[in-house]
Amino acid sequence: MKIEALLFDLGKVLVNFNFEKGLQALHASCSISRDQFEVVLRDKMWVGRYESGEISTKEFHNYLCEAAGLRLTLPEFCATWSSVFLPDLLVSEELLAYLRRRYPLVLVSNTNEAHVEYIREKYRVFDYFDHLVFSYEVGSLKPDAKIFQHAIATAKLPAEALFFTDDREENIVAARQLGIHAHQFVSEARLVDALQQAGVEV
Repeated sequence: MKIEALLFDLGKVLVNFNFEKGLQALHASCSISRDQFEVVLRDKMWVGRYESGEISTKEFHNYLCEAAGLRLTLPEFCATWSSVFLPDLLVSEELLAYLRRRYPLVLVSNTNEAHVEYIREKYRVFDYFDHLVFSYEVGSLKPDAKIFQHAIATAKLPAEALFFTDDREENIVAARQLGIHAHQFVSEARLVDALQQAGVEV
C-alpha cells in the first residue's frame, strides 16, 4: 500500500539529548548519593506514571523532593530537568518542511508536560507536524499498542499507509506488529534512504 502519512518519534530522532547531563545537574541539588539518586530518578513506576500522564510535573517534583532530597523549586526543577536537550536537530528543518508539503506528519512521543513545554519554547520542530501524539496526553507509552492505535486513528489512515521512524528497536517491532511500515532511526541520511525505499517522495 502507498505511504500516505509519516510518523516520527521525538527524542533521539528529531531532538537530541544527553540524559547524563540532566542527571548530573539534578543530582547536584540532592542530598543522596549519585547511585541512590539514579535509582530514584529511573524508578519505572514513577517515570512511567509521569510520562503516561497519571501524575503531574508537580507530583513528580514532589516525589523527587521527598525521595532524593531535591532542593529545587518547581520552576528550577523544570529548567534543570529539561537541560538534557541539545541545540541541534538530528533531522533538518529543511527535510521536515519538504515532507510536510507532501504528507501529513504525526509526532508520536513518550514524553512529559515539562519537556513538551520546553521544546515548544526552544525549538520550532512542533510547527512542522499536523498532529502531536504525546504519551502523557493519551495515557500510553510506546511500545504499548494503545499509543500506536491512537496515532493510526489520528492519521485517519490504515496502518499499512503509515511510515514510522523511532530510535528504539522495541518501538519499531511494536509498530510493525500493527502493520505500520517502520524504520529504526540512525541518521538523517539513512532515514532518507528508508523513505525512498518505501516509495516516499524525498
